[in-house]
Amino acid sequence: MLFSRFASQTLSGIEIHGNSEFIKRTEESLALLRALPQFVIVRQNIAVIRQGKRSGMRAWEAKPTFTVGGPTWQYSALWYAGAIAHDAYHAKLYFDARQNRQHGQQEVADWTGAEAEKKCLDFQRQVLLALNAGADIINYVENCALDPTYQGRNQGWKSWLDYLKRWW
Repeated sequence: MLFSRFASQTLSGIEIHGNSEFIKRTEESLALLRALPQFVIVRQNIAVIRQGKRSGMRAWEAKPTFTVGGPTWQYSALWYAGAIAHDAYHAKLYFDARQNRQHGQQEVADWTGAEAEKKCLDFQRQVLLALNAGADIINYVENCALDPTYQGRNQGWKSWLDYLKRWW
């Protein structure tokens, strides 16, 4: 019964899968986000938040899923709320790009890569500012935007290897 410690719950229309501590922290983070106008983007683009070894957004799944690693959800509810917003924006960019491709547009922005990461970090910063995050957190996000390739490659099989190296 390896998975008996994990549970599922639905909060604000988003499925949450993980242990009780993860679900509690996710509830706290979603409560912070619900009060913001940006929550619409979160709700429209994430169907599932799941506890995992490392963080990443799987926007292409039938139920777009944000998998969250321990260092992200255990840090603070505020930081985790920003991470949820960040990855929700990746999913938004994915859906926008998919829709643009379906309509035959030549210039289609990608949902990953340096430019996409800058957009997601900007959205995360907006959310954290709205939540009255401290200067240390805001500065950290701003510094990440200076080198938006910090998460590694975003295309090809090497991107999977970089994903496996994530500690967050």
